[in-house]
Amino acid sequence: MKVFEPFRLDTVNHCLLRAEERMPLTPRAFDVLRYLVERADRLVTPEEILEALWPETYVNPEGIRKYILEIRKVLGDRLSEPLFIQTFPKRGYQFIAKVTDERRLPPRATACGNMVGRGAALAQLHDSFEKASAGQRQVVFVSGEAGIGKTTLVDMFQQAAGHRDPRIARGQCIEGFGGKEAYYPMLDALGSLFLDAKHGSLVHTLAKHAPTWLAQFPSLVKPEQRDWLQREVLRSTHGRMVREICEALEAMAAHGPWIVILEDLHWVDASTLDLISAFARRREPARVLLICTYRSADAAFSQSPLKTLKQDLLVHHLCHEITIDRLNEPDIAEYLTKAFPDNLFPSCFAQLIYDNSDGNPLFMAAVIRDIVNRGLIARDEGRWRVAAPCREICPGIPETLQGMLEIQFQHLSAEEQRILQSGSIAGERFSSLAAASMLNLSPASIEEVCDRLANRQQFIRSIGILRTPNGVPSAHYEFTHSLYHQAFHRSLSGLDRSSLHRRSRIDHPVPVPREA
Repeated sequence: MKVFEPFRLDTVNHCLLRAEERMPLTPRAFDVLRYLVERADRLVTPEEILEALWPETYVNPEGIRKYILEIRKVLGDRLSEPLFIQTFPKRGYQFIAKVTDERRLPPRATACGNMVGRGAALAQLHDSFEKASAGQRQVVFVSGEAGIGKTTLVDMFQQAAGHRDPRIARGQCIEGFGGKEAYYPMLDALGSLFLDAKHGSLVHTLAKHAPTWLAQFPSLVKPEQRDWLQREVLRSTHGRMVREICEALEAMAAHGPWIVILEDLHWVDASTLDLISAFARRREPARVLLICTYRSADAAFSQSPLKTLKQDLLVHHLCHEITIDRLNEPDIAEYLTKAFPDNLFPSCFAQLIYDNSDGNPLFMAAVIRDIVNRGLIARDEGRWRVAAPCREICPGIPETLQGMLEIQFQHLSAEEQRILQSGSIAGERFSSLAAASMLNLSPASIEEVCDRLANRQQFIRSIGILRTPNGVPSAHYEFTHSLYHQAFHRSLSGLDRSSLHRRSRIDHPVPVPREA
């Protein structure tokens, strides 16, 4: 594991992590990043990268620049002021961030062996795979909030299904990119297969059943095929491309089951949705399991037609949905037992982690890692122990999560940010009356914004109408994570915090009687 804060490059599972979140990086871009990171002490030329990574495959040298741009976008790096990759015009690239090997800490929460609380979801995936193996095509949507463990679940299923030796194609959408290029996640999935030296039969199948798709990979096309393929592409239509890939998938699965995984479909393009819809509605037998993951809140926020498609397929019994919930306190206690064998943690420690993560696995792992890094968990005589009483441990917001939360906040309007900041003054729960008094706005305008955020499942949820001790009914909301509450509260300057406190009339709400 290579570490360059706040990222970790997992060279075993071939993924880039920020905190415990898997970053959206295509396989070839990952290979380029890994090559640069492992040679951080020197400049690397594009020619060296091509020769080292793809000696037997033609890749346009301009493609290296595309992968560097993709890497920079994921890292949040800027060409003018680079923190990670320095470009030397007409010469090459050098990774300039400090790289270290991760010291041996407890296994990550995303490690398959430590996954907890997901037995039922995993069983549903295995059941769908059994049906697909018998020739009944399957489409499964896996949904949940950011950091809830969708990718972890799919990773574990893929690992467990490996003994059946299915062919697996895996692609993902990328924010601001996958929504622009038609069929991007499916092309990414096919591209991952072409990295395998034994891809000759796949090329043959595409040439026979989906020539317009083969044309998307010019390095695989023989010179004598290029003129013919070009004519086919010129005659192609959107409908033809959808039909071709469906037929190709069915043909590829004729000799054994296939699993196709398309991730982060909250950023999906319209063409890929048409492909999913067409595949699900075809009546021919197909030994194919199509797994689609997405963040429910992001899909609602972007007003993606994904939700409409999924609902229609559910109504017609053409798909299944697995909604992943947060972990409960016993799940976290089980995780601690797995991650810290032979520990002597007090029972209150699992509750402490739960209270500060709200059961979100990403937040849980970050909180635990932060506690370990601060030396509050350590091995003593071969046993893991907590070095301080639970009441004295204040996890706060781990540094690894701070950047991620800031990016989420940037998607909010100035009005939404200000209302949530004022709400954070009241606590993890706040009323529209309290926020209105702090901002000199009407409660109705506060409720309009908060209801919109709650409907999009962003940061807060509605908890109904409660009566304050002075007898006034008011709409109330609560932050969906204590870390969100802390982050909005911390984002205020000391002066703003004092000013809002002075203007607030915060009191503890009580339920409004039914007759009110």
